Amino acid sequence: MLKLEHLSAAYGQSQVLWDVNLELADGEAVTLIGRNGVGKTTLLRTICGLHPVLDGGVRLNGEQVEKAPAFARARGGLAYVPQGRGLFSHLSVHENLLMGLPALGGRQAARREIPELIYDLFPILHDMAGRKAGDLSGGQQQQVAIGRALVTQPRYLLLDEPTEGIQPSIVQEIEVALTRVRRELRVAVLLVEQYLDFAWAFADRYYVMQKGRVIETGLTAETPTGDVQRYLGV
Repeated sequence: MLKLEHLSAAYGQSQVLWDVNLELADGEAVTLIGRNGVGKTTLLRTICGLHPVLDGGVRLNGEQVEKAPAFARARGGLAYVPQGRGLFSHLSVHENLLMGLPALGGRQAARREIPELIYDLFPILHDMAGRKAGDLSGGQQQQVAIGRALVTQPRYLLLDEPTEGIQPSIVQEIEVALTRVRRELRVAVLLVEQYLDFAWAFADRYYVMQKGRVIETGLTAETPTGDVQRYLGV
């Protein structure tokens, strides 16, 4: 289980997260929603070790990791797909996928082989393996970014706005792939998403953030999207 316990974070003297409690069980999908600027991306970065913890804890598989470096958390089973994808645009699709292998450590990383499952989930990556990532469409780049994260064989996958700027047909392909990842690999997914139809179709539970705090949580199956839409409006 991934568990946040009274987590707080800041940028210098400006605190942006206050006392956040959140849980993600093995194989579960949870969506985190809220207006822009409420701290969702900072929360994901803090979980992964890319932003320091001000107070509180991050528990990963029963161990406290809030002081552990990002690479240690990655080897512990965390994978992160940032908003904007974070690809190396001048490298090929294949080379971008290879960048995920060091998180495995040891001999697996040295093999320099991309698991066939990645190409099974996203066939377009096989067809475009030699093309530069910067030449791909936004939807294709998102598939590369998710594939790179899955190369690390994570237990917990954190996604920041995966449908942003992507055409509906590719959004559907991504949803199908992520559903397979959950069911077949038992990978848990924490999803930051503004597109409620996608989030509610995919996630089991939701958390609402407002001004750096979690103010509401519940089951997506029991909560119509209209009941939470007010948290996304300007």
